[in-house]
Amino acid sequence: MASSPSQRNYSAPCPGCGAPVHFTSAQSSFAVCEFCRSTVVRDGETLKRIGSMAEVFEDYSPLKLGASGMVKRNGKPEPFTLVGRTQYKSSAGNWSEWVARLSNGDLAWLSEDNGSFVFSVPWQPPGWTVTAFETREWRMGREVKAGADAFTVTSIQDAQLLAAQGELAQLPELGKSFKLVELRNEKDQILSIDFSGKAPDFSLGSAIALDSLQMQGLRSSANKKEEGRHFNCPKCGAVVPVRFDTTKAMSCPSCGSLIDMSKGMGGELSFAEQRKKIRPLIPLGSQGTLDGLKWQVVGFQRRSGRGMGEDEDDSFMWDEYLLYNQKAGFSFIVDSEDGWSTARVINGAPKLSKNGATATYLQRKYQRDYAYLSVTEYAEGEFYWPVFKGAKSSNVDYAHGGKQNTLALETANQETTWTHGQRVSAESIAQAFGIGKLKDRSQVSPVSGSGFSWGTILFWLFILLFTLPFLRACMSSPNCDPRTDPNCSYSRSSSGSYGGYTSGGSHK
Repeated sequence: MASSPSQRNYSAPCPGCGAPVHFTSAQSSFAVCEFCRSTVVRDGETLKRIGSMAEVFEDYSPLKLGASGMVKRNGKPEPFTLVGRTQYKSSAGNWSEWVARLSNGDLAWLSEDNGSFVFSVPWQPPGWTVTAFETREWRMGREVKAGADAFTVTSIQDAQLLAAQGELAQLPELGKSFKLVELRNEKDQILSIDFSGKAPDFSLGSAIALDSLQMQGLRSSANKKEEGRHFNCPKCGAVVPVRFDTTKAMSCPSCGSLIDMSKGMGGELSFAEQRKKIRPLIPLGSQGTLDGLKWQVVGFQRRSGRGMGEDEDDSFMWDEYLLYNQKAGFSFIVDSEDGWSTARVINGAPKLSKNGATATYLQRKYQRDYAYLSVTEYAEGEFYWPVFKGAKSSNVDYAHGGKQNTLALETANQETTWTHGQRVSAESIAQAFGIGKLKDRSQVSPVSGSGFSWGTILFWLFILLFTLPFLRACMSSPNCDPRTDPNCSYSRSSSGSYGGYTSGGSHK
């Protein structure tokens, strides 16, 4: 017998197998039977079966249904319990969202974002009358007002529901594509718009550390080990151990192939061979202390860049090291032609001027420095976003204080990411990770490492100056015609500057 659907705790027999299906929130309209995976919807005092749900793929998240915690809302602690879960995919990768029931019965969401977590609640943007997705209304980089706040469109995805568990406020049709738009602001807030239903659903969230939620009932490390956090390389068959719950790509420690894990370890794993191994200056696994936190190097990638517009002839390379700290999450060390720097992804979006010449973040104005296209040339280790050889992105760098502080804007697959960086010395990085002397490429002179002494250079300079008048006389001789005389040549100056390119230094 079903309990009253007006109550928070509501249960009724599954129309597919007869097992009880529980609802703990009056806002939950859908549920997935944990026994037969029937998808059901509330229909008065009974449940109506509307289909069958695919089984969730194992992403080794530390979260699970029934886990509880505490989140601060309006300055006060608010208890919550995870009661549902949805898994989605888009061109940017796969991800999970967890449905959280608050103490008053309202629903919220806990989801992954750039290696961290975001806690979101339903929110109606003031003054908005959006009823459906209109392409002309949504474009990357557009600034939209919501009351007194301004948000920037940072992601427009064609998403699909892959699987679901537990109770849900809404449920997109399985496998059917729908639009998902994200906007961010300089307050590090994230506004999400889900166009899967008849009317759009809005939610507003901000980044949060999992430790700060004081969660109980999480999956234990022991359980993860028993379930086997490893797989066999699809190229060579070697065992590949997986360390992080959020891993979307990693390299095989045996053959070096770069493996795509964005579909989960249960899916068909694709890979790309990497025949030329690059040795990182800071070895993977190295541990070091920066800003009072102990970090470990877990990933490395080399990327190339090519300028855009008038600078399209400029090309350059830079290296990125992915760092991990159990409480702080992920950060980066960047080795570029501008020197060494540390960087972290920011959850919000700096405010851009109308012409894009400046970006303001935390009340500091950054000047546009360089625009370029980047390509991933090599990757090794473990990454929380889909990394693959040949991955391309469009980048814009902004600088402040002589490039002591930087902002990097990176766009790929209709998704934008901002990274904030700070210049550090090569010596401090080397000391932090206990390795030998690191070269600062911004301080390298044209003769550094050439093997020539200044005496040798001065000698050849003298020879050049001595012979220059004779060369000039020959080249300017009226009897010398380069079109007919094979011993005659001429030269012209190049408009390009020597060594005049700017490195990127963005991350993902």
